[in-house]
Amino acid sequence: MREIEHLKDANYIGGLTMPKKPSAYLIKRSNVFRELKKGNSRNKGYFEIIITDQNRLPASIGLDKGDFIYVAETSGGIYAKGKVVDSKLVEEYSSVSKALELSERFNDDSYWLMKIRQFDKKLSKNPNVKLKIHEYFIDQKLLDKTIPYNGPLQRFDASLNAGLSHVFFKLTGDEMKYLLDKKNIKYNLKSIHKLDKEIPGDLRLRIHSFFNQNSSIGHIIDIDHFVPKSAGGPGNIIENLVPVGFSLNRYKSDLVPKSFFEIALSDNYSSYFSKYSNQIKSVLEIDKKFIGKKDVNGLIGLSRSMNEEVSSWNDMNQIKKFYLEVNKSFNPDFAELIGKF
Repeated sequence: MREIEHLKDANYIGGLTMPKKPSAYLIKRSNVFRELKKGNSRNKGYFEIIITDQNRLPASIGLDKGDFIYVAETSGGIYAKGKVVDSKLVEEYSSVSKALELSERFNDDSYWLMKIRQFDKKLSKNPNVKLKIHEYFIDQKLLDKTIPYNGPLQRFDASLNAGLSHVFFKLTGDEMKYLLDKKNIKYNLKSIHKLDKEIPGDLRLRIHSFFNQNSSIGHIIDIDHFVPKSAGGPGNIIENLVPVGFSLNRYKSDLVPKSFFEIALSDNYSSYFSKYSNQIKSVLEIDKKFIGKKDVNGLIGLSRSMNEEVSSWNDMNQIKKFYLEVNKSFNPDFAELIGKF
């Protein structure tokens, strides 16, 4: 009987059980604030959940020690890789109260609140529903450079595949070949043809990864629009972005840097903003590095009009240079790093 069982095993050859070849998987996690400071970590825990009345198990149940996990952000790309060091048995829960007790093991209240609400809703319709959880642990290491969803990885890009909800994928041979050959990986971010106020996921992730690898910043950081998006500042070019602590981001809010107006009236750009020159000069009379709408009537409207003027320029390199000059006058160290980025 034991031999028959072995013959069913594809790893059983010539009377010997051969070592299983490691498999590789990709897991996607949302880019919420608690995840912004990523790092190398031994025995880092992850989990997968399903809520069902069937015999189904979480997708990660097939994991074995030695398998590889690529860790990605939902809207960004892959930022870490790890080897599975432990894979637990699936746990089942049949009541909301037990699920609440379970959630205390994880520092992820927003996620668990969503799952427990789903569980409660399904239980109210079907008492046979169970919440099943599978925990696994990996030795995780940050990649030297984040990998966007380019080439064969495009199927993981939620912005291209509307409704993509899966978070756990087994990688195909072609996808693994792509990831293992660094010479062929396309590290380029999505092309920018026009300005947009939102920060693309791949750009945000690349900036965080870059600072984890190249900066001594020791506290959790956020990515902020230097010229705020409420005033029309773009978010999809790094030249108008800056990494800041949460406290500074809350303080800065929608204040507009004075350098935005100073650069606009400099020799290289004054001709573009001539119709706003009198308004800009009145702003420059204020002795503050960041100027708010309480300081100047119509400040936000003026700023938006000026940003619209910049976005109308045909040369994207010229646009980027303008915002870099604005950023550089206040953040020279960061402006220097942008060149390395």
